[in-house]
Amino acid sequence: METTSRQTYNILIYMHIKTTHTAKIGATWDAAALRGTLCAADNVVLVAHMNADGDAVGSVTGAYSLLALHTGKTPTPLLPDGCPEDYLWLPNTDLILSGKDNPDQCADAIAKADLIICMDLNQMERTGRLADQLKAASAKKILIDHHENPAQDAFDIIVSDPDISSTCELAFWLFRDLFGPQPFPADAATSLFTGMCTDTGTFAYSNRDASLYLAAAELSQCGIDPMDINRRIKNTFTPNRLRFFGHAMSQLLTVYPDRQVALLPLRESDMAAYGVESHELTGLVNEVMKLRDTDCAVLIREEGDHVRLSLRSKQRYDVNLLAHELFGGGGHQRAAGATSTLPFADTVKKVKHKLGLAMLAAACAITFSACRDVPVVEQQAYRGDTLKESLIDANRHIARSEEVQIDNYIARRQWTMQRLPSGVRVMRTEAGSGGAVDYEDTVAITYRLEALSGQVVYSHVADTVVAGKLQPTRGLDAALRTLHRGDRATVIVPSEQAYGVLGDGNRVSSRMVLIYDIKINQ
Repeated sequence: METTSRQTYNILIYMHIKTTHTAKIGATWDAAALRGTLCAADNVVLVAHMNADGDAVGSVTGAYSLLALHTGKTPTPLLPDGCPEDYLWLPNTDLILSGKDNPDQCADAIAKADLIICMDLNQMERTGRLADQLKAASAKKILIDHHENPAQDAFDIIVSDPDISSTCELAFWLFRDLFGPQPFPADAATSLFTGMCTDTGTFAYSNRDASLYLAAAELSQCGIDPMDINRRIKNTFTPNRLRFFGHAMSQLLTVYPDRQVALLPLRESDMAAYGVESHELTGLVNEVMKLRDTDCAVLIREEGDHVRLSLRSKQRYDVNLLAHELFGGGGHQRAAGATSTLPFADTVKKVKHKLGLAMLAAACAITFSACRDVPVVEQQAYRGDTLKESLIDANRHIARSEEVQIDNYIARRQWTMQRLPSGVRVMRTEAGSGGAVDYEDTVAITYRLEALSGQVVYSHVADTVVAGKLQPTRGLDAALRTLHRGDRATVIVPSEQAYGVLGDGNRVSSRMVLIYDIKINQ
């Protein structure tokens, strides 16, 4: 951008909320000039990033209300993909034009604009399908944002503070400073309070500065209902969305304890099977962050010819840097995003390699086959004892992981089960009248077989076996010799004591923990 060809301020402003709790602005800042710019503009466009979240929608609709109040003009709010269903209850969302559904109207608004205000983004590329039109527009451009490294050449004025909780909080202090501390209208207060809540997990993170609480306290006195806002933010699930979250957590999530990392790869087919859309994934990566010993969570989502990444961290990982190094993305140290143009499988592979999660191909081939959850091994050449030790560690990790899964399964059902030295669990549900099953006894059994997920593997199997010589399911064999003829029992067998890595070549897949509902005939 040729700044000499425009009447611009061409400055980078950092808002610092001091102990006086007012917006203190750098010496080069001219609040009156910005106020004059806002009031003088006849056609103002407000726009935020694609895949809008609560902070994006809240900042756009909040700024809409405040500009209409203080300038007497009616801005045009745009979102590249429209307003997500979860936030349609916010004031003025019915006025938002969608770059996806209203492309001609968006193009016309951008062409007529004499002022474009971009919110909650640091690069114009984050406006997705609207980016080229916005870049080409002759209007003056203002950025109001809290992400790191704003693109200074793309905007005439940048109001930025990467240490502040949210763009909505920044907008609160900015408008308060520009137009005075009088109470905000209820619709603006609702929007800004919502964005502050969603970007901090309802004040659970990104909240080191007291300014957040001061802004929230002031907004709460502006005719809003914080409890109702919190309810509307959190209680947005459809049955399909809730079921999909459960499926993602139980079947698709992979946890790497040694790296304190969790990966959640989602293909479009996964979402289609449950009838959920991409905007309904909001909050899923934050659910993963509830894991006690996980510091970094990466959600990898297939979307047409692109793959979207959402990254979160607690302390150890700088996901802003990670997103940038992986695919040129960015955001914050604790929350960031990126877009990959690689195929889905290659994207997952690159993320694993970057985080040091990938096992050697040889190790996978020898020991893990199709196993999804493997421990972390640094990327280096392994030879001799080092590879052997790595494989041993891997098996130990898998055993520990299954142990936790089994314990959680039992706890949810409040069962009391006997634990055998091998890790097999046994619970007698019906007592028979026959004698104990001894070594080399021939017994007739029937059973139903399930996986931990509840998937029925075999509904009815009848077999005659010799106790002590039952292969390959050593765990079931051991359980039989704790029972009597006529008994019925529930038996949980870790994968290593069942069909292991290879499965049974039919319905039992690799590394499947098995649950038997077994009956021993008299």
